[in-house]
Amino acid sequence: MLKLTLHIRMAMCDGKPVQPTAWVDGHVAAANRILTPHGIKLVALQNTFTPKRCELVTRAHRDALAAYTPLGQVNVLVVRRAQDLDTPTYDLMGVHWRAPTGALHAALQNGSPPRRAGGTRWVILTARARPPVLAHELCHYLGLRHDPAGGNLMTPGPSDPSWSGPGRKPAPWKPLLTRSQALRVRAAVSRLIRSGVAR
Repeated sequence: MLKLTLHIRMAMCDGKPVQPTAWVDGHVAAANRILTPHGIKLVALQNTFTPKRCELVTRAHRDALAAYTPLGQVNVLVVRRAQDLDTPTYDLMGVHWRAPTGALHAALQNGSPPRRAGGTRWVILTARARPPVLAHELCHYLGLRHDPAGGNLMTPGPSDPSWSGPGRKPAPWKPLLTRSQALRVRAAVSRLIRSGVAR
């Protein structure tokens, strides 16, 4: 069994966490139900952080979370709200986010310590996320894209253009990975473990 350690940080907004510890436990348990049949076990280390903004509306708001994502870890940040950048009327349940390479590089060049510069990518969960969302976004982190055919964990979300555009619609979401998806995720976790990031 491959063990993947997640560093999950809960946002403190108005002096209290946006969700209780038990909420995180439920999300990790749901993700493990999907991943453990493929030999991957998630272990969560929980902490809190106090962001400048509890609601993420712009790319810059998401980029600013780099300050709370230490290098050398798989980081998951739980925030109150994250607006879809392409569909402003929709609030996301989660998103895999990459820091702008130039901004991170500039921070390091300016002498910012690694924990201030932050990691290069992380998972954002919002307070409205349903339990399988952690597994979905984590698989994006591990290299999987949306599956336009659908019918598995990587089925596109409701704000994806595939649902409203012309052509065939994805099959309904199911809490499972295809064989090829599972092989790619296992390989990615193995690489993280070898690099020391997943410990």
